[in-house]
Amino acid sequence: MSNVESLAPLPFPENHEARQAGALQALILVFTTQLPIMGLLSLVPIIPILIQQFGQHPDAKFLIPLMITAPSVCIALLSPMAGFLADRLGRRRLLLGAVLGYGVCGFAPFFLEDLVGIIASRFCLGITEAIIMTVANTLMGDFYPPEPRRKWLAVQSAVGSLSGTALLFVGGILGGYGWQGPFLLYLLAFPIFALLMIFTWEPVSHREPSGVVGNERFPVRQMGIIASVTLFCAVLYYVEVLQVSQVFHLLGLTNTADIGMAGAIAGLGVPLGAVLFAKLSKQDIHVHVVMVLTLFAIGLIGLGQAGSVPWAVAAALVAQVGCGMLIPALINWCLGSLSAQYRGRGVGIWTGAFFIGQFISPFTVTLLASALGGLAAAIVALGGVSLVALLVVWLIPRNVRQPSTQTS
Repeated sequence: MSNVESLAPLPFPENHEARQAGALQALILVFTTQLPIMGLLSLVPIIPILIQQFGQHPDAKFLIPLMITAPSVCIALLSPMAGFLADRLGRRRLLLGAVLGYGVCGFAPFFLEDLVGIIASRFCLGITEAIIMTVANTLMGDFYPPEPRRKWLAVQSAVGSLSGTALLFVGGILGGYGWQGPFLLYLLAFPIFALLMIFTWEPVSHREPSGVVGNERFPVRQMGIIASVTLFCAVLYYVEVLQVSQVFHLLGLTNTADIGMAGAIAGLGVPLGAVLFAKLSKQDIHVHVVMVLTLFAIGLIGLGQAGSVPWAVAAALVAQVGCGMLIPALINWCLGSLSAQYRGRGVGIWTGAFFIGQFISPFTVTLLASALGGLAAAIVALGGVSLVALLVVWLIPRNVRQPSTQTS
């Protein structure tokens, strides 16, 4: 009887240890991580149309911006909880539910006319985005050892830049058919759901050859350092991203198409930054942060001091190179510092810290602009902050530096 049982094949769903993730799984996860980006950028081109459509609402000045930013607020606040659930309940099932919910909630405003109802659907969308952003990056750490992981994180950064540009363009085209048009983009979640369902699986926890595995406690101190560095760098990351169009306008570029073209040229720096990370990916996080802060200092000081549009574009491109390098470097650092049992909640904390930085950045610029007498002065000041931070990081003794990854 035992011999017969030993010859029986294992059920396919249980035989995951023989399965190894490859390029297909990585590309599916890369495109899954673009869904939260779509949640913000797809609506940016139609903000004037939304104001025209809902401008008569008594609270329109508050509610329309909230419609745009609600998902990002949810990501900032709920990502740690999403990570905790991923560690407790499993990755794949949670991600599949979130992607399916993303498609439903994201597309719902296409049929809604009430502004409050639309905003409610956007908050529901943000809950799904917090899960997607956290779990997809967690799976990147579960599926791949350091070498391929670094490569795919660089690809993810480059794809993010290209998809951001494409989403702005397509969102503008769909907006020409009415304010509901861009919500059609959320239907892309359903083919991604199908790909995740067919080609991914729940990762098997395995013993990794790293000192971080076997720790019984969550690495509070290490994650505190990672979250603090992430929050600080995210504030600087979004200075150029959110303020560059205003700088172009102050320099005399008033046509929206021209501003978009100038921004697109500067945005070419992001894939260059991803390539730079790939070249330096085996270096520790200290080297990555030094490089990013150097690029931010040059780019922001140059942007604030620019006297013409070409110089502003060049400075913005330098800052964007730093942007393209920063995100894969930080995610790589985070993933390499966590064992499988804590990877979800660690990535959740990282994601929350990054999006809190996104929220803080424009307020920081506004306060500095009021204190220093203008936007340009505020941007130069934050470039100076980058320079000071660069010097501090550079002077950290080597014996207290943390590596970007272990061998996990």
